[in-house]
Amino acid sequence: MFPLLGDEARKMGYELPNPYGINVIYVDMKQDVDIKEINLTGTIGKLDIGKSLNLNADKAKTVNTNKLVKADIWVFPFLNVYGILGKTKGHSTANVNGTFFLPSIFPTGKPIPIPIKDVDFTLRYEGTTYGVGTVLAGGYKNFFSLVDFNYTNTTLNIIEGDISAFVVSPKVGYNFDFYNTKNSIWIGTMYQNITQTLKGDINTLGILPPGINVKNGKFEVKESTSSPWNNVIGFRSEINKSVEFTTEVGFGKRKSVTLSLGYRF
Repeated sequence: MFPLLGDEARKMGYELPNPYGINVIYVDMKQDVDIKEINLTGTIGKLDIGKSLNLNADKAKTVNTNKLVKADIWVFPFLNVYGILGKTKGHSTANVNGTFFLPSIFPTGKPIPIPIKDVDFTLRYEGTTYGVGTVLAGGYKNFFSLVDFNYTNTTLNIIEGDISAFVVSPKVGYNFDFYNTKNSIWIGTMYQNITQTLKGDINTLGILPPGINVKNGKFEVKESTSSPWNNVIGFRSEINKSVEFTTEVGFGKRKSVTLSLGYRF
């Protein structure tokens, strides 16, 4: 049944892949994110920590590892749709400065400012990732172009929060045969808009003076992508009509490595 209009495409000379696919994917990605907000709540005695602890951080470095399964189908010769499910594990590290205003021991005294300078703190997280995507593709002779759109969401289970990502990746490439295998190479770009909301216990951050504990202390950090665009280069090889291997490397301000082993039927 699929792809629809497949017979017409074959009569025009196009060679089409098997319509259904299952892929096991590994992704390792490193990039900077902008810190949009740091919100704090909790109390030390009668002191409101949100008003007494002033933290500043502009950027964080994130490292994410994804292990995913993708199922796809070519609905038309030019249109592929897919779903993604898997696990994400990563950490976000920021350099924090600020001031903690310690209450005075005297009833009428002013709070005592305690500086917080160049403290690196890391938020570690992992969770379940799921999403959907589509590919629009076309070609002429051995040359091809495509645009991949996808949206994913990661529900965190180590700390509270979630990560959502919208990705658009246009590419152009060339197909060629080599020792009884069919291969493709391509270059392109990737636009990635990621937003992260990370929440947890403020006492676990390691930024408070020794002996200070915040009752019901919570933090919320909102982050988004610093550099949405980067460049990619990739290679795919069909071991046979059913089995294929793909690798793609991203470079620029966002660095990534993607490995994929797929089966088509």
